[in-house]
Amino acid sequence: MAQVTLDVKVLPRGADVFLDGKKIGSAPVKGYSVRPGVHEIKLEKNGYAPVTHEIAVQDAKRLVADLVMNPMYTIKFRAKEKGYAFELNGEHSWRDEKIKLKLEAGAHRLRVYYLDELYDDQVIVADRNAEFIYTRFQPEPVGN
Repeated sequence: MAQVTLDVKVLPRGADVFLDGKKIGSAPVKGYSVRPGVHEIKLEKNGYAPVTHEIAVQDAKRLVADLVMNPMYTIKFRAKEKGYAFELNGEHSWRDEKIKLKLEAGAHRLRVYYLDELYDDQVIVADRNAEFIYTRFQPEPVGN
């Protein structure tokens, strides 16, 4: 069976490229020989969400795979009183007063409960490092 020349271009440059579980280099990878068929490309780079793509390599001379990785951002959640519970994307929950998470760039659903009642329900967009602070205390207006 003929070999196909595979080029892998990745944004960001320098990502580790794995083909079927074996590291084949850092992006961009040029001129890697692969057999036709279904293969798995995995990308890893510090500060970015790891990603796996399945590619179908047809009998051809060359295949160029252009891939993009999403950055990860540090998102902090802080509760100024006890009694808060947080839920992210319907999958992860915590009751810690302070927590720091690495979130993949994009939209995430955040639900906040206070004493087991829904207090806040919103979609947050991770597009930079950020902190969310929750408090039920509302200061009284000061007047003269």
